[in-house]
Amino acid sequence: MTHTARGCRAVMMLGLAAVMAACTSGDRAARQSAPSTEPESAGSSGGQSIYDLDLSLTDQDGRTLALADLRGRVLVAAMIYSRCTAVCPRVTEDMKGVEKELSGRDRKDVGFVLFSLDPGRDTAAALRRFAVDHALDPSGWRLFASSEDGVRDLSAVLGVKYKPEDNGEIAHSAMIFIIDREGVVRHRQLGLNPDPHELTTALAKAMR
Repeated sequence: MTHTARGCRAVMMLGLAAVMAACTSGDRAARQSAPSTEPESAGSSGGQSIYDLDLSLTDQDGRTLALADLRGRVLVAAMIYSRCTAVCPRVTEDMKGVEKELSGRDRKDVGFVLFSLDPGRDTAAALRRFAVDHALDPSGWRLFASSEDGVRDLSAVLGVKYKPEDNGEIAHSAMIFIIDREGVVRHRQLGLNPDPHELTTALAKAMR
């Protein structure tokens, strides 16, 4: 693990008590998580590439690759888990809103990526079910699971806070990222926002 990843992990653990969106089912849970779902923009990651992480991934089709193999396309990304029934589907819908705004030509240059927070249960089959249930186009969307250490390292670099709960659910930040071709986070959407303008504007800048 790089010194940068270890430093980011420490920052994440110190900030774990900050507001997180609990991925629990029902309207009551959504209301309880409302303080963390107010849309807010944030800046870039200061030039650090996620591809600096030596991270192995397995996608929804069971194929294994390195995180750095994603280099070359602009990514719209988030961290979710397939059993989540409240926040994660809404994050996914926000991402689909961005996808709908893209022209056919631009869609070839943009990848939509979901990284699992629950590698122990998010098998390739579970990720495939999530993709089917949410009508994710396999030509543009990829879902990935890693190891527990990989989740910790990636979430630290991205700035996602998460905490497994006793009931099997995972409380976590609701965030969407625009990541450029070299793996640098150019924009973070903090919270949910069904209006895709913020993300599409950031995406257009990252594609230039």
